[in-house]
Amino acid sequence: MIFSNLQLNQKKTIMKKIILFVGFAVSTFSISAQTAGKIFSGPDAGKPFQLGSQKSVQIILDAVKAYNSNDSDKELTFYSEDMQKKMSEYNHKAHAYAKTLNDVPAAILPLKVPGSTDEIVLLESVENREAKNGSKQTLNLFEIFKVNKAGKIVDFKQYSSIPPTNEFGKTSGGKYFTKDPANEVNGRSFQFSNRGEVAVIEKLNKAYNAMDINTMTELFADKINITDFDGNKMVLDKKDLHLLIDPYTSLNWSLIAILPFKLTATDPASGIMVTAREKRVFKDGTVWDKTLAEFFSFNLEGKIDGVEQFSHGNK
Repeated sequence: MIFSNLQLNQKKTIMKKIILFVGFAVSTFSISAQTAGKIFSGPDAGKPFQLGSQKSVQIILDAVKAYNSNDSDKELTFYSEDMQKKMSEYNHKAHAYAKTLNDVPAAILPLKVPGSTDEIVLLESVENREAKNGSKQTLNLFEIFKVNKAGKIVDFKQYSSIPPTNEFGKTSGGKYFTKDPANEVNGRSFQFSNRGEVAVIEKLNKAYNAMDINTMTELFADKINITDFDGNKMVLDKKDLHLLIDPYTSLNWSLIAILPFKLTATDPASGIMVTAREKRVFKDGTVWDKTLAEFFSFNLEGKIDGVEQFSHGNK
């Protein structure tokens, strides 16, 4: 196709504009791609991120390889001296507990804050662990490593999600059955509760053994539903709690286990299972000695409002 000089000049002008525009666009994109994101807290608040180096990536991958070899001493060489001191004992125990470890990286990304000599490496992985005692665990992991200029890991944070097929470590489990199958909580699973119930039981244990009624009273609701080991039921006012200790000269409630739990997707009221051995000495010298399983219910205010007791005699 033949163009006139005017057409050629026009096309040359258009092409120059396109080239200038593309060059400007590429330049702009390149500059904007150097930094992205934002830090919202800490000494670097307000600063963006930029890509880190492949060197930091390789350090983390080598550390993962050492971890998978189940060699604590080798893995610790990738950490700074300060980190080694902080995590050495735990790290050695974890490796001693494990039979096999297999952390498989899915993605890894190095970042840094402009002006900083440290680099941040983000690692997504799936890890399978098998303990020497036979327990098996799978974790979906997201980990954040900080690598210093010397190539040593100086900080580490780990976040995980637990697959529903895991043998242990899930956040809910078990099943609750109600008399009425149509009840909305029928079939609900249980979750650990963490509203201070364990501390309350420990405080109650100490106060009960010391026969300290004032401290005991602080821990209970105004009314307490009680079912004793013989199946006797009563509703006791808090002011009458002293009746539980008046007949005795000494009490020894020795805790074995405390398990705090609640139903999934319900209000914070919780139920606590406590196993213990208890010895009571009556004022007439009679000794009562049994192993107990007791269920304590905690109301919304965190006060004990119910106790149900089961027992068997000790030999």
